[in-house]
Amino acid sequence: MTSGTVLDPAVTEGFLGDVDRHMFELVNARDGEVAAAAARPIAAGGKRLRPLLVRAARPLALDSDRDAAMAFDTCSIRAAAAVELIHTASLVHDDLLDGASLRRGEPTVGALDGRDVAIAAGDLLFSLAFDTLVQCRSVIDDAVVRRAARVLARASRSLAEGEALQARQLRDPHLAESAYVNRCELKTGVLFEAALQLGAILGGAELDDVDTLGRFGRTVGLAFQVADDILDCGAPDVEAVLGKRPGADLRDGTITLPMLRAVQDDTSLAGALAEPVPDDQVEPLLARIRATGALDSARGYAHMLRADADALLESLGDR
Repeated sequence: MTSGTVLDPAVTEGFLGDVDRHMFELVNARDGEVAAAAARPIAAGGKRLRPLLVRAARPLALDSDRDAAMAFDTCSIRAAAAVELIHTASLVHDDLLDGASLRRGEPTVGALDGRDVAIAAGDLLFSLAFDTLVQCRSVIDDAVVRRAARVLARASRSLAEGEALQARQLRDPHLAESAYVNRCELKTGVLFEAALQLGAILGGAELDDVDTLGRFGRTVGLAFQVADDILDCGAPDVEAVLGKRPGADLRDGTITLPMLRAVQDDTSLAGALAEPVPDDQVEPLLARIRATGALDSARGYAHMLRADADALLESLGDR
């Protein structure tokens, strides 16, 4: 899948620095209120996991093809920036739909600049993602770039579908777990999938490997979302890990796997989860959820997903 040096800390730091600089160049090339608003969530930072996945998908075969490796190095920065721009755009729009006032401790675009600017800022970020990706045509075959663009477009559609699905699932404690999984795949898994597939496609990987990496990414993304949902149901002391208070999902009515598993054990929780939760009742309700053992049950599901992902990665071998 990748050479050992690709995710070396020094290489990783340099790559992510290049990605951040490229995103700022794209946004700062535009003037006006919308561009300034779009730049703030980029500056707020984040884990940058999705850009790293683009780089991690670098095929080993590039080690023996200098020209192809140079083309990949150029385009992987653009592709990684594109994925992160799509992710950031989705957060801007998600915050608007959720009525969120803070993101990573900073005011959201909607809270600071208003609804109209937030919509336009998210749209700008989406457009810049595709704009930079198609510039790869200068060093990589046009057909390959078109294929990569289709992957990114499909992921963008899925994000929109996932957000709409989440709105329909609000405060439904009897939600089927399969519906929860579908939502998580659409909102989180598909962009992990797209990041790995972009790196593989631009690196000239075989079709079967692109497909396997995509399934690996979707599985990892789902596990990542489940783990995040578990943390959000944690005790108050997990705030140091999250960088935010737990209970965000309870506050906005998003039903997660720990909640569904808790209702299976204690049906009296269903009524509380079906109604808006006052802020002073969030921690007591989280304590009831934790008391059912639901977090351990959800962790078991996350571990199963990790095993599935490991098996997919193993099937790639040293390619």
